[in-house]
Amino acid sequence: SFMRTDLMRSELREELANYLLNHCFVIGNLDSTREKYYLITNNEEELQTIFRPLGYSIVINRTLRVAQLVNLHEWGRVEFQKYETILLLILRLLYVEKRETLSVSEQLVTVTVEEVEAEYNKLNLPRKLDRRTLETALRTFKKYNLAIAIDRLEHPSARIQVLSSIMLALPEQTITKAYTQTREYLLQYERAGSNSAAEELSDD
Repeated sequence: SFMRTDLMRSELREELANYLLNHCFVIGNLDSTREKYYLITNNEEELQTIFRPLGYSIVINRTLRVAQLVNLHEWGRVEFQKYETILLLILRLLYVEKRETLSVSEQLVTVTVEEVEAEYNKLNLPRKLDRRTLETALRTFKKYNLAIAIDRLEHPSARIQVLSSIMLALPEQTITKAYTQTREYLLQYERAGSNSAAEELSDD
């Protein structure tokens, strides 16, 4: 590729290293990060030598076209709040469904606020999904290149772009645990058939 160099300029190397530390994910299918993705893939070994002594590794998923910075000791992992984790799972679920049913290119997977709310409401959680919770979560997701609000989130038809990195954002055991918990919540509600279960589900 025309971008391959024997050694990257030191300021470019610093810029890429800082970007990875601050954002975790770099997406090859996103206009704003495409160039960074190719610079990382073309200079992977050089960047690995910067991160290796710090206990980090760059993992490149070429199928999803995502470069990810992973801490080998699980330090510095982003801790999502409970409702952010739930919303992340919902976006992931919708992403998978859309990828299977639509013949869309990966950078064009969009979901609406209405679709997110519909999935959220199925969980019958004690707290309703208000716009502030959704906006706060999406600010976090945008920072880490996981999802981006395309429209202002005021209307049910407002669109959210879900990025392929959503598939890598939660460690597998977290995903399994969250799905299991979700199923348990639903069972509690079915058994209770009333509001009594809601009282048991206070925030962690």
